[in-house]
Amino acid sequence: MQADKAKNVKRIQKAFDKLDKRTKHVLNIGSLLSLIVLITGGIMFLLNRTIYGFDTYIEMTSTSIIKASVTILAEVFIGGLLIDYLFGSKG
Repeated sequence: MQADKAKNVKRIQKAFDKLDKRTKHVLNIGSLLSLIVLITGGIMFLLNRTIYGFDTYIEMTSTSIIKASVTILAEVFIGGLLIDYLFGSKG
């Protein structure tokens, strides 16, 4: 079971190693952007629960920001891989 998982991880790693340099750059920047948005939403969420008391509008906003960070990450990865597949070098 563990050997199968290790093989799958190695396959994924080999596939990412074959990506174009520009695609890797887009994935890195998108991941960092998503992480920044996630941290911002998390800080807002924690501040609302601890310091500000409890405001439903801040709760809703911070939850929406956290969900948006996951969406940004998914869009960046899907878009980057799709663009690399369609327009990447074939050699």
